[in-house]
Amino acid sequence: MPVVIPFRRLAVLLATACAILVGRPALAQKAPSADEVVRQMKAALEPPKPSIRTMTMTLDDRGTKSTFGLVQARKRLADGDRALTVLLEPEGARGIAYLTADSGSGATEWLYVPYVQRTRKLVPAENYQSFMDTDFTYGDLGLLPVDTRNNLLGTETIDDKKAYKVESIPSTSVKQWYYSRTVTWIDASTLLPLRREFFSPAGDLFKVETFGSVTRIDGVPTPLEMRITDVGTGSTTTLTVNSVSYEANVPDSLFQPDGLRTIADADAWKAKAKPTP
Repeated sequence: MPVVIPFRRLAVLLATACAILVGRPALAQKAPSADEVVRQMKAALEPPKPSIRTMTMTLDDRGTKSTFGLVQARKRLADGDRALTVLLEPEGARGIAYLTADSGSGATEWLYVPYVQRTRKLVPAENYQSFMDTDFTYGDLGLLPVDTRNNLLGTETIDDKKAYKVESIPSTSVKQWYYSRTVTWIDASTLLPLRREFFSPAGDLFKVETFGSVTRIDGVPTPLEMRITDVGTGSTTTLTVNSVSYEANVPDSLFQPDGLRTIADADAWKAKAKPTP
């Protein structure tokens, strides 16, 4: 025979249950692993949509300024990601091209310099040479490596944004020659980096990189300004994105090492990209 609970008693039981549920603290959301945060940061910085952008790089070496005009194409091919950076200005340096290919087992880089009219495959250590004597290395213009040992140091607030603080330690001696570790603050909502600190092999802070002016272009959150400061010399180099398109026609043929000799005159750079706000 079913048990009948009087309406008044039932109401009291329901009220009590609701009070218990409301008063119970919400289960804490599990923080993602450091490796997952770094993978998501790479995906946010390198979206799968093909893209072409025009950029201006400005070196301020304690009041002495130098300016460079660049174009960059990115695309995901069947065998991995590609990134191509081509210097268009000044005229004397026009045609310098840096190509990165990552098939998942590590990046391969090529450099073409018009003065010697030769495309050269770079050895890993050359990835960390200064680009045009600026504070950016060639590697800073390529694809973000993820072959590091990562530790989540917690969360902090940067510019009113919740950020994951991740320490990354290079996994190869080549990278350790350049830096012993990096600490990156990654926006928890966009997964884009906000700030990166590079530490020398001696453990001293020697470079700081910041990312700013994030704007949605073709629906993709895109940082429009990257700035690197050398703590020791006081020089600062700013990379500003002037226009970008994630809907551009980016032919696979752009990313061939044997085509870098004439890449500065490619039709792809003549297509009109969307100016940034």
